[in-house]
Amino acid sequence: MNPDMRRYFVLLGILTVAVSQCLGNTSWNTANAAYAEGKFEQAKVDYVQLVDSREYSAELFYNLGNAWFKLGDQGRAILNYQRALILKPSFEEARVNLQTALKLVGNDDPKTIGDSLGAYADYFPVVASASFWTAVFCLIGALRKRAPYATFFGFVSIMAGILFASSLAVCFWIGSGLKDSNRALVIESATDLKYGPAITARPVESLQIGQPIRLISERGDWTFCRANTGNLGWILSRKAERVVP
Repeated sequence: MNPDMRRYFVLLGILTVAVSQCLGNTSWNTANAAYAEGKFEQAKVDYVQLVDSREYSAELFYNLGNAWFKLGDQGRAILNYQRALILKPSFEEARVNLQTALKLVGNDDPKTIGDSLGAYADYFPVVASASFWTAVFCLIGALRKRAPYATFFGFVSIMAGILFASSLAVCFWIGSGLKDSNRALVIESATDLKYGPAITARPVESLQIGQPIRLISERGDWTFCRANTGNLGWILSRKAERVVP
């Protein structure tokens, strides 16, 4: 490829990115303006388009959650507030709005230990790795009985080993945590977990809006899943949505 042609493609790429960013900013500003004017349906449509184009940000999901909230769809509001908190755990406004929406649908149960640990799922592999190597190096120091601080190294090695085992166990328990690609939330009311993929099937339990489930497989309009109570069953696929888009 000659230099002129190479420069042409570089400039074309830069122009494409610039146009894309410009359009994205325009859509974001248009959506925010629509929301400020009380045009919540239009704002929701604009925000969803940004999500579909993978313009992910905590602020985008927060604003989309607010739009759904204003439209009376608490399930999708809860879903998007949780998405915002996954990207930005310190997002206090999203946390407050999430709790408000959960109370409105009667689902203000306290978090389980698994949910609390799931928010920090990214950290446990790092802790496990660091504690493993700390235990190894300190064990080497402890085995040199004549070396100074051998007893201290032995104690640190034991504590690091315990921390490694604990962190590894938590990793296996919570997996990817809140970022698990198969984690979903119930977004519609009157959702029953059923014994079979049919409307007439007997219900296992009733699920609340905002209740987390783990998707396992799909069959037509139905999804086989595990509720946070541990029960297995089928729900209509449209009544739940993955937290990670």
